[in-house]
Amino acid sequence: MKILFITPYITSACHPAFLRNQTGFGYMVHDIAQYVAKTEEVDIFATMAFTPKMEVDGFKVVGRSKWSLLRNLSLKNLLDGFRFINRYSMPLKESLRTLYIFAAIGQVEHIMKQYDVVHIHGCSSITDAVIKACKRQNIPFLVTLHGLNSFEKLIKLHSSLCRYERDFLKEAVTNHYPVSFISTGNILTVEAATGKTADSFRVICNGCNVERKPMKVDIRKEYGISADDFVFAFVGNVSANKNQAQVARAWRLLSDDLRQKCKVLFVGRYTENDELVQYIRTNHPEENLFICGMQPKEKVSDFYHACDATILTSITEGFGLSIIEGFVYGKPNVTFADLPATSDLYDKKAMVLAEDRNDETLAKAMERMMQTRFNKDEILKYSLKFSFEKMAKKYCETYNSIKI
Repeated sequence: MKILFITPYITSACHPAFLRNQTGFGYMVHDIAQYVAKTEEVDIFATMAFTPKMEVDGFKVVGRSKWSLLRNLSLKNLLDGFRFINRYSMPLKESLRTLYIFAAIGQVEHIMKQYDVVHIHGCSSITDAVIKACKRQNIPFLVTLHGLNSFEKLIKLHSSLCRYERDFLKEAVTNHYPVSFISTGNILTVEAATGKTADSFRVICNGCNVERKPMKVDIRKEYGISADDFVFAFVGNVSANKNQAQVARAWRLLSDDLRQKCKVLFVGRYTENDELVQYIRTNHPEENLFICGMQPKEKVSDFYHACDATILTSITEGFGLSIIEGFVYGKPNVTFADLPATSDLYDKKAMVLAEDRNDETLAKAMERMMQTRFNKDEILKYSLKFSFEKMAKKYCETYNSIKI
C-alpha cells in the first residue's frame, strides 16, 4: 500500500529546512512515517519546505522546488485559496501563506493518483485544500489532529484559523470524514461542541521508542543530588501553557521533611522572562529546583534514568508524550485528571492524579507519589502498550479500512 503524508513540515536532521521547526508535532509526524514505512510505502510532501527528493529513515521525501510550484500552478486552486481567505477574513500574512499552500496543492494533485491513501496531518488551510483535491481525484484520505488548537486558550492562533478548525470539525462529523485524534478527550470535546456522535472518528495514541537507552551521564552527580533525594523530572519547554511555575509553588507547600528531600529537574528551553525562572530567582530554592535548559535529544534519557517520577502540569496538552517516555524507564507520573489524554494513559500502577488544579491539590499528589512504592517492572510492562510499532499498526488498520 502506498501512503502520501501531507504535512506543513517534519522535524529531522536530514535537511536544514526540516530543522527550522523543532516541535513535538514535527518529531511525531516523522516518527509515524518512519514506523508505518516498516510495512507500507510512505512518501512525505512537506508544504512549508523546498527540499530535494530524498530517502529518510525508510520513507521518501517528495522533492519540491520553486519551479515545481510554478509548473503545477492551477488557476482553480488559486481561486479556492482566494475563497478561503475571503471566507475567514484572513490578515495579509496568513493570506499570503494560504495562497502559497493552495498553489502547492497543484503538485500534490499531480502525483496523488499513484497513492492508495492520503494522510493529512494537522488542521489548517492545507487540510481544506488537500481534501478538495482528494475528492476531485477520488482518493481516500485520513486527517490526524495532533491537538485541538481552537479550544486551547493559550495557543495563539489567528481567529480565522480557529474558526476554520471548528468549521472543519462540524463538516467532518456531518460528512463522516475519517479523522484520528491522539486522545479520547479530544473526541469528547468535539462531540460536546457539535452535539453529534462522531462515528467516523477514532483514537490513535502517540507512541514512543520503548527501547531504553543506557545511562551515559549521571545526572544526579552532575547536579549534586544525593541517592536519598526524591527527584521529579518535568520534560518540556518552559512556558505559560506547560505551567511549570505551579510545580514550584506546589513544592513550597510540601511538608518540611518532604520539601527538603524533593528535587525537581526542569528540562527544556526557557527564557529569563518565564514565570518559573522569575519565581526561582525571587524565592531562591536553587538547591531543590533546577532549571536544566534545552538538552540534546540523546541526553534526555539520562534525566529519565535520574528521576524517581515524572510530572506534567500543562494547562492544555494534546497527549503528554513525556508521561509515556517516563514509563519506558519505569518511572511513574503525576499529572492532572482533566487532561484530554488522561483516560488513555491512566493506570493506578503507574500514575497519581491531582483531581483539581489548586496548588494544594498538586502538592498532595506530589506527596502521595513520594510516599507510594511503585513496581518498576509493572510500569515497564505497561509502557509496551505505547510502542511506535503498535501505533503504526493502528494507522495501517485505519488505512485498510478506508482504502477503496
